[in-house]
Amino acid sequence: MKSTRKTRHFARLYPALGLLLVFSLLLSACAPPAAAPAPAAGATPAAEATTPPAETPAAAAPAAEADTMTGAWVGPCCNPIDFLNPLSAGGGYHWFNKIFSHLVTYNLEYTEIQPDLAESWKISDDNLTWTLNLRKGVTWHDNTPFTADDVIFSIELCLDKKVLCQQSGPLAVIAGAKDYIDGKATSISGLNLVDANTLAVTTDGPSAPLLDVFAETWIVQKASLKDVPRDNLDKNDYWRTKSIGTGPFKFSKFVEGQYIETVAFDNYWRGKPKLAKLIRREFKDPATALLAFDAGEIDFTYLTRDEVERESKNDKAVVIPGPSGVDNAITLNPKANPIFGNPKFHQAILYAIDRKSIIDSIYGGAATTVPCLYGNPKYYPETIEQYDYNPDKAKALLKEIGVDPASLGKIVMDTYYNDQLSSDVMTVIQQNLADIGLTIELMPLDGAAWNSRYYEKGESQMSFIGGANGADPNRAYNYFYSASPTNNYKYSSPELDKLLEGGRQEMDPAKRADIYKQACTVMGQDLPWVFLWQTTRYGLVSKRIANFQFTPAAGGGTYYDQAEKWEIVK
Repeated sequence: MKSTRKTRHFARLYPALGLLLVFSLLLSACAPPAAAPAPAAGATPAAEATTPPAETPAAAAPAAEADTMTGAWVGPCCNPIDFLNPLSAGGGYHWFNKIFSHLVTYNLEYTEIQPDLAESWKISDDNLTWTLNLRKGVTWHDNTPFTADDVIFSIELCLDKKVLCQQSGPLAVIAGAKDYIDGKATSISGLNLVDANTLAVTTDGPSAPLLDVFAETWIVQKASLKDVPRDNLDKNDYWRTKSIGTGPFKFSKFVEGQYIETVAFDNYWRGKPKLAKLIRREFKDPATALLAFDAGEIDFTYLTRDEVERESKNDKAVVIPGPSGVDNAITLNPKANPIFGNPKFHQAILYAIDRKSIIDSIYGGAATTVPCLYGNPKYYPETIEQYDYNPDKAKALLKEIGVDPASLGKIVMDTYYNDQLSSDVMTVIQQNLADIGLTIELMPLDGAAWNSRYYEKGESQMSFIGGANGADPNRAYNYFYSASPTNNYKYSSPELDKLLEGGRQEMDPAKRADIYKQACTVMGQDLPWVFLWQTTRYGLVSKRIANFQFTPAAGGGTYYDQAEKWEIVK
């Protein structure tokens, strides 16, 4: 058996637009979130259940068959299986890319963009027009040809304001997108069909991260979706009965709350998959999924840090670690209390949290503090404030801004994380904040309940989330640019806006890095999120699966994992 393990330096959830952002940007999912929308979390994370429910009844799961792999995409990667629309889901990229595809993708290490549905591309001398040469011979799961018309349809669908789509904000750089979104045009002028296999995309200005955006923009089939009503697209039966893509596996069966079954797509352009079936079973939390793994019922799941030592002794399994590409952070809702929007209040909270002790004692050293959104040190200025543990300084800041902690009463900190490790982390944070006089009540919720509280109702006061920091530093634009639809609490900084605009338009990598160092300084001062740390995450795969490639990327990860080569050890 060959199990390939590789890691990367950083990844992307997840943010997305609207309610479902939580599952990819935040996550960890990805919070103000799943574009992923990957989060992510950040918010756009993959959410987990608050109270572990009973495990999925064995009778409800499909019977084990030869050449069938069963997995549990649950925990910090993914939404529940009922989130079947890839455009809005935010999390679960590692699952969705078995069915659907992108124009481009990342390598396993997240160090370079690779071809996918687009086999090559070039950019004009003025850096405004990208010409994409689409791969010939690619067919949809119904064996009809994939064409550039499908790409135009997918982008216009994502930018339709009636549709919840993770990448609506990032794709708005395409010329004519604003008029289309505002209903002033019925098509997007910057999308030009050259021929069936060639597409020219023109942007309003230079857009260095456009390929990164395309790496997370799902391409869906025009023929089967064009007549589907766009209002409440998530709930349409299309996703539960058809879900036609171009990936290595095609949708076969969905049993609500139980499992999704896919079968090998014989005409997949990279070659027929070696697995006959790939099944995703539903579990409401990682703990019950791990029980099923240990019982031999499933072949893959995610693993939390506190379970790594035990599973490392499992001679039938391989533990796969890697940088998550996700920041855990605390968000504060200024609508709940105006003081929650004061940067010095955020600074006081960060000084009060003993991050080093939490990382050493709970994460076992498998996490790294971050001074701003970015997990890549190349974007850290040398002089940035690190906010080392200093409760006295925290108290002094509260006094400086005239805050009597007792006057704030009880502050509820909600989360979609419900594993024991995250519970332990939040308990320590609760105790740290009590030391400076803040009374925190912890409220773990399942993903749907948290999504409703945070996005739909706007009732959250304080949230413990995860947000993808991204393979490209443009991710900060999604979360913190003042006009971004995924800037959930409407943080606004003219200085940061200018830097993020400049970083997006600068095509020189070295100059971009300098711009994002300045952006990191602003984020580190204002703390639009209270940035905590980036963790190591873990996957767990059975040794009965050969050629399995995986990295614990944000939102589940948009990278080429060679799924068509996965197979059962004979």
